[in-house]
Amino acid sequence: MINRRSLRVKVLQLLFSYYNQVIHKQDKKKLQLEISKQLNKSILDIEKSYYDIISLLIVFKNINEEKKMISENELIKKSALRFNLSKNSIINFLETNSTVIDGLIKHKNGWSTKTEKIRNWYNILLQQEFYKIYISIEQPSFDEDYNFLQNLILKFLFKYEDIKKSFEEENIFWSEDFLIVKSMIKKTLKTLNSSNFNTFATASLSEDIKDDVKFACSLFDFVIDNSNEYDEYISKFAKNWDFDRISLMDRTILRMGIGEMTNFSNIPLKVSINECIDIAKNYSTPKSGKFINGLLDVISLNLQKEDKIIKTGKGLIDNK
Repeated sequence: MINRRSLRVKVLQLLFSYYNQVIHKQDKKKLQLEISKQLNKSILDIEKSYYDIISLLIVFKNINEEKKMISENELIKKSALRFNLSKNSIINFLETNSTVIDGLIKHKNGWSTKTEKIRNWYNILLQQEFYKIYISIEQPSFDEDYNFLQNLILKFLFKYEDIKKSFEEENIFWSEDFLIVKSMIKKTLKTLNSSNFNTFATASLSEDIKDDVKFACSLFDFVIDNSNEYDEYISKFAKNWDFDRISLMDRTILRMGIGEMTNFSNIPLKVSINECIDIAKNYSTPKSGKFINGLLDVISLNLQKEDKIIKTGKGLIDNK
């Protein structure tokens, strides 16, 4: 499931992209709109990647089924155990489950355009030790089907470099989205704990995706629309620092922090500041966290004096 940290990181990345591009653009509003749409799409694409993984399971199963039919038609004497994948009870269930089908229809994948690549992946799969163990089992039990499925996803789909590269080509945010998709898949696997599938449920990207998208896109727009004002605060309180010497990444994090503190009345100041500190530690320099912390703390105190920070809930104003 996506969280506010993930949303803030997406906003940061696209703000950074905007500031890098805007100096070369005459129509700044057009650029802002284009990147805002990209932000919206990047959030929704996480769910698409989740269904792409499920779809790939079904594609592998169907290739195995196809190989089985060819073998039977050509009267090739090959062990039926080679085709355990085509009979995997869980993948067959996923293929026919109405919720999964609806998700696959909603998020059309591009696997049909990568037939040769997928068949290469399938051939690599055949060489994996966990696959060889699976096909050596006569009439796999539900638990054995489940263990194979876990290995297929966690040891192969999420780790084989060419598959990872394919997702990266489709989604420039895959390095961050990967962890969210992985957690969603793991959550789904946990619901597949009985052979009658009565506990099965697909994972939701968010409890309120509209609210999450609104938060991210609003924060993005607030920062861009008020960049000049935010920069004045940064320049004023960044003692011993020339504004132009502050890295673009740190400036972007600071702008984002000010934007969140002044425009979201239900988010505690402490949360906004701490989130920016942690993001700075991961996406900027080793010293950036401390720098961001000190500067946002001072700026927040002055914004409160100017009545530019208004919080509606108890305890939301405390930034100590």
